[in-house]
Amino acid sequence: MKSGRKLDRRVCGSMMILVASFLAPQGSLAADPAAGKKITKLFLESGQVDLEREVVTLPLRRGRLSSGEAVWFVLTDVSNFDTSKKMGLTWAPGLTNAKDLTSTRVAEMDDSGNFTFKSGRVDFSPSQSLVGGEAPKLFPPKTARAGSVGDAHYSPLVRVTNKEDIVFNAPVIAFNVGPEKISFCNGSPDYSVVTDSVASICPDKGTVDLKLRFGFADGKHLRYLSFDANSEESATLESSTFAPAESDILQSGATEVIYTIVNGKMGVKDPDRQGIESALNGEGPSLDILAHFTEISAGYSPMWDVRLAEWTKEAISKDQRKLITDGDDLEAKSASGLLVSPAGGPVKTTGNLVNCPVVGFTNE
Repeated sequence: MKSGRKLDRRVCGSMMILVASFLAPQGSLAADPAAGKKITKLFLESGQVDLEREVVTLPLRRGRLSSGEAVWFVLTDVSNFDTSKKMGLTWAPGLTNAKDLTSTRVAEMDDSGNFTFKSGRVDFSPSQSLVGGEAPKLFPPKTARAGSVGDAHYSPLVRVTNKEDIVFNAPVIAFNVGPEKISFCNGSPDYSVVTDSVASICPDKGTVDLKLRFGFADGKHLRYLSFDANSEESATLESSTFAPAESDILQSGATEVIYTIVNGKMGVKDPDRQGIESALNGEGPSLDILAHFTEISAGYSPMWDVRLAEWTKEAISKDQRKLITDGDDLEAKSASGLLVSPAGGPVKTTGNLVNCPVVGFTNE
């Protein structure tokens, strides 16, 4: 049996790389109940947010494949407005654009809300491993192996054929195990049987606590979840499931844009700290920026098109690196040449996709 952390720790130079640093609150984002943090706008209404523990509690659902295996999953978003209100899910009308994609799984839902999926298996047994590059350039990582892997038919999106082809975001939490194997009501879950974002899981109560991620949108602090990515590097950095089949979503119009700074300022106490390299150095979350998101709108989707942004040598030498919390600000800095794509030229898509449902804005 693997350890609860299911993390292969590797030493890179003098630095110990811990994947947990991407999820753990650090510095000004530390989970301090005295700080008076609160959710100012909750999008995922079925969730109970605990900002002291930095988790959200969601209903844990048990479905099955048509071949009989148990599928443990959560629902976060749905393309239909009335269904979103009825079930407390985030309305994501952009998911309608993914209805006919090859990667969108097919399911049926009975009158009690039980799902039977036609396909989609996830293997949670691999050991997650992340090794940063040689200092001072820690990104891209030298090694990135995801802790869970979907098969050729798995993506989190599900079209329910007997309910007007409504599309749900239904990421798998555990697969083909009984409730006794995933009962970790007091925490310390076994990550060889559940996804790495689980903080605790209790089938008897029908609940799962999922670790919140930190980012920004519209100049405000945003909490969200991370479940899947179409590249193994992104999945490892996000502590989520590698789901290569979902790549076709990028061309569907069912996406939002998220910006990730590569080489922002470093230092746990630096108020401008941000970026993947800071996270790889164990300083806290990378603090990504969801572009142009202020409220749920007609095009919203939890599937995010990742765009990497790198400060230029000139910007660094002139001490122009600052914490970015707004997509318009980032795009202006890209247009002025302060930020560029690591591949060269203006900031642009990387071809990487992540499934990151919004949870809510906070007052920090």
